[in-house]
Amino acid sequence: MENLNNEQPKKLRKIDLIKHWLGGYSQETCYNYERLQALGSTQAIIPVIKRLYKTKEERARALKKYMIFFNTEPSFIGTVIPGIAASMEEQAANGVDINDEDINSLRTGLMGPMAGIGDTVSQGIVYPILAGIACSLALSGNIAGPIIFEVCYKIIMLTSGYSMYMLGYTKGKSAILGFLRAGTLNKVTEIFSIVGLMVIGSMAATRVTIITPIAFKIGEVSLNLQQVLDSLLPAMLPLLAVLGVWKLLAKGLSATYVIAILFVVGIVCSLLGILAIPPAA
Repeated sequence: MENLNNEQPKKLRKIDLIKHWLGGYSQETCYNYERLQALGSTQAIIPVIKRLYKTKEERARALKKYMIFFNTEPSFIGTVIPGIAASMEEQAANGVDINDEDINSLRTGLMGPMAGIGDTVSQGIVYPILAGIACSLALSGNIAGPIIFEVCYKIIMLTSGYSMYMLGYTKGKSAILGFLRAGTLNKVTEIFSIVGLMVIGSMAATRVTIITPIAFKIGEVSLNLQQVLDSLLPAMLPLLAVLGVWKLLAKGLSATYVIAILFVVGIVCSLLGILAIPPAA
C-alpha cells in the first residue's frame, strides 16, 4: 500500500515493536501525580516515532501527544493499548486520516477497562496463586519456592504482555472491543479467580494453624472441643480466623491495624487457654 504522497510506505520493524513493548515495563519508574504514566509511555514509544518520522520537528510533534494524563495496568493486559497506538501511528505516518485526538481518545477510553481487567489478572489471580504455591514450598524448607515464583511470574507476565501488545498492533481496536463485547476476557478472569480462591482456601486450611485446648468432662465422659469442631468441619477455627481478617479489611481497616488486632487477640486467647498453636510434627 502506498501513502498519499506516493512514497515508499513506512513500516515498523519487529525490533521497533519489541523495544516499544519492553519500554512499557519501565513507564512507572517516572510516575508522577500530575500525569501518572504519561512520561513513561512517551519514552517507551520513541523507537516507533524514530522509525516513522525523519525530522526532529516531526518527532517532537508526534511525541507531544503522549504527554497527557495516562494510567493503566502496564504489564499483562494493558500492553494492548500501546500496541494499538503503534498501529495507528504507522497508519497516520502513511497518510491515513488519523489525528492526535483520535489516538488519545482511544488510549484514554481503553485505559480504564484494561486497568480493571489487568489488575485483576495480575494482582488478584496470578500473584496469589503463584505466591500460595511458592509459600507452601518455602515453608517446607524448599529453596525452589521463591525461585519458582519469580521465574513463573515473569514468564506469565512477559508472555501475556507480548501477546496482548501484538494483538493490539495486528488487529487494532476492533480486537479488544470484540473481546469486551463477547465477554471473553471476563470469562477468563472468572475461571482464574475460581482457581485463585481454591488456592487461598487451601492455604487457609493448611497454613493457618489454630486449635482450642478446651475440654469438658461431663460425668465419666470427657469431651474435647477441638475434636467436636473437627467432626463438624475440619479447620473450622482457621476458616473463622481468615473470614474475620477479610471482614476487617473489607471495613477499611489497614493491614497494620489488622495485624495488631491479631496479636492482641492471639495473646489474650492464649493466656486464657482458649486458643493454642498445635505442636510441630
